Amino acid sequence: MLDRVTGEPIHPVEERPVPPSTVPGEVASPTQPFPITPPLARTSFSIEHDIADVTPELKAWCENWIRENGMIKGGLYHPIRLDQPTITFPGTEGGSNWGGAAYDPKSGYIFVNTSNFGQVTTLVKWNGRVAYQPGGLGGRFQQPSTGLMCQRPPWGQLNAVDTATGRIVWQSVLGVTDSLPEGLRNTGRHGTGGAIVTAGGLIFIGSTDDSRFRAFEARNGREIWTTKLDASAHATPITYRRQYVAIASTGGSYHNSPRTSDALTAFALPPTP
Repeated sequence: MLDRVTGEPIHPVEERPVPPSTVPGEVASPTQPFPITPPLARTSFSIEHDIADVTPELKAWCENWIRENGMIKGGLYHPIRLDQPTITFPGTEGGSNWGGAAYDPKSGYIFVNTSNFGQVTTLVKWNGRVAYQPGGLGGRFQQPSTGLMCQRPPWGQLNAVDTATGRIVWQSVLGVTDSLPEGLRNTGRHGTGGAIVTAGGLIFIGSTDDSRFRAFEARNGREIWTTKLDASAHATPITYRRQYVAIASTGGSYHNSPRTSDALTAFALPPTP
């Protein structure tokens, strides 16, 4: 978080040493800036301990995929290796994304959804304007046939942060994986649209690729309402009057959600007696 007038960080940021590049001719900065406040999304991955185990089949596939391709784990500011696939968190799609955040001036909390999207990247030699470019094995850190991520859930979360301290107040799983067996579906899902927060202390959010629209309690992150839409709502809701909430749901986006609808749906509180 930055001061909107000066651009200076509100909470301390410190320079820390980072790994050097192993690519010939490439020189990486010896240090990079790290906020001292905790990250909201996954920033590391352990091949030994963090492989997804929601089903035995997924765990076995991911283990074989990593081993057969000689992948290595990366971290924040970890340079991509040459001819060796590097697993990076967060990937190029977040973390947080273009959906933005919602702010409650009464509590001082900011609410933002995050996706634990990993990325596999390989640098290869290229006979063009640059000596090296991404090529070979690359893409999302997931099983292509199912779209299931290869790291342990949660794969999507809704987060509340106290702007006064930078601390995380709560984190809630955001989204379900309908293709998994009953009892294993509460994994969180990828999403792009942002949240809104009302004066009455409710957070409304679509975002996820599971075609759900949800409401959470702003003070504790408890999910109190969900409804199934005809398509995923990769958009930010709007609220107006007292109390209508509307959301656009079309599917699509880079999540490749099924484009099964093209709707703007409005919800309202039941009339008071």
